[in-house]
Amino acid sequence: MSGAADTGAGWAAARGRAARSGVWPGVLLAGAVLCLCLVLALALGPASLSLRRVWELLMAGPVQGDLDNAIFWQIRMPRVLVAALVGAALAVAGVILQDLFLNPLTDPYVTGVSSGAALGATVGIVLHLGNLPWMTVLAVAGGLGTLTLVWLAARRRGRIDIFVLLLAGVTISYLAGAVVTVLMIRADEDMHAIVYWLMGSFSGRGWGDVEVALGVLPFMAVPLLFTREMDILLQGEKRALELGVEVERTKRVLLVTAGVLTALAVSVSGIIGFVGLVVPHIVRLLAGPAHRGLLPVSLLAGASMVVAADLLSRTVISPNEIPVGVVTTFVGAPLFVYLLRRGRRL
Repeated sequence: MSGAADTGAGWAAARGRAARSGVWPGVLLAGAVLCLCLVLALALGPASLSLRRVWELLMAGPVQGDLDNAIFWQIRMPRVLVAALVGAALAVAGVILQDLFLNPLTDPYVTGVSSGAALGATVGIVLHLGNLPWMTVLAVAGGLGTLTLVWLAARRRGRIDIFVLLLAGVTISYLAGAVVTVLMIRADEDMHAIVYWLMGSFSGRGWGDVEVALGVLPFMAVPLLFTREMDILLQGEKRALELGVEVERTKRVLLVTAGVLTALAVSVSGIIGFVGLVVPHIVRLLAGPAHRGLLPVSLLAGASMVVAADLLSRTVISPNEIPVGVVTTFVGAPLFVYLLRRGRRL
C-alpha cells in the first residue's frame, strides 16, 4: 500500500493554496450551476415551458385542471428532484471511497453495493413487485447485504483490510452480476424492463421516489462530521494513528455511509456510472483535497451532472429517451481519460 500512501500524500499536498482560500467561492459557484441546471431541466422537454411560465407554476403550486401545471408538478419536478438527490449521493459516496482506498480510480460501485442492489431490483421485477415500497426494499436489502459480505471478508483481527475489501467487492460484484444474467434469461417478457433499469433512468419517477431519495440527506451529512479525520487519512493509516485518529471506527462509519448512499441511489435510479468517479476527481483538481470544501462542492456538482444528464436523456432524441447511465458514460468516460492524462503532468 506504499504507492497508495504516496498517492494520498500527493493529494494532501496538491492544490494547497486552493484549499486555504476558503470554501465559500466554490460552494457558491457550484450552487449557481446547480440552480441553472434545475431551471433548465424544469423548463425544457417534449413540452417546453418559458422561464416566466416556470416561475408562475412554481409560485402557484399544484393546481387541478391545468395541463402545464400537471406536467410541471407531477412529472418534471419529482423527476428532477430525484435526479439531483441521486447525483449528490453518488458524488459524496465517491469522495468517501476514493479517500479510503487512496485511489482516484475508485467509485461507489467497487464495494459491490450496486451489483447487490441491482440483484435485489431484478428479483423485484421478476416477481412483478415493481412498485414502491417493495422495489426499494429489495434493492436496498441487496446492496447492504452485499456490503455485509464484503465487510466480513475484509475483516482481519478486528480491522478492515482495504485491499481485501476491494478484491472482495469486485468478486462479489461479478457473482451478483452472474445471478442477474441468469434471472434475465429466465425472465422472458421482463428482460427489457431489467435491462432498461440496469442502464439507469428517471422515467416515470414520482413523489414516492422523492420520499425514498430524501433518505440520503442524513447520510450525506455524516462525512461532514469527519472532515478532519478524512484529511489526515490521506496521509495513510499509520500516520493517522500517530495523529490520534480512531482509524477503524472512522473506516467503519464511512464505509457504511457510502454503502447506504449508493444503495438508496441505485434503488430509485438503477446503475448510473461515472458520477462518483469523475465528479470528486474534477472538484479535487479545482478546489483542492481539503474535505471541508471538497464534500459540499462535490455534492452540488454531482447533483448538477445527473440533472443535466437526465435533461439530455429526454431531449436529444425526443420523444424517445436515452438511459441516463448511457449519457453519463458518453460524457464521463472521455472526460476521465482527459483528467488522467492531465494528472500525469501535475
